[in-house]
Amino acid sequence: MSLVLKVPGATAEELARGVAAAQAVLDAAGVTLQQAARAQFDREGWDVEHGFADDKQPPEPVMAAASALDAARWAAMEACCAGWAERPADWQLEGGGQDTGG
Repeated sequence: MSLVLKVPGATAEELARGVAAAQAVLDAAGVTLQQAARAQFDREGWDVEHGFADDKQPPEPVMAAASALDAARWAAMEACCAGWAERPADWQLEGGGQDTGG
């Protein structure tokens, strides 16, 4: 699965810059998009299902992977919209399609 960034008004170059920044964050964290997305799902479940109970907290590697996706989203927007006066509220970073690379 590859990253797809959707930002209204962004050029293809800006979107590519954002995707590259997000991927760099995930790579530096040593997690794939799928691992990070699953970790965020698990982290959200800790809140929804367990009310942040300490004894139900996901293990540290899961929390770190979830945080990596948070950071990747931030990096994508920062890189894509560098120099913009305003950033749109309705943007998305998501997985799309299958990776064709190894």
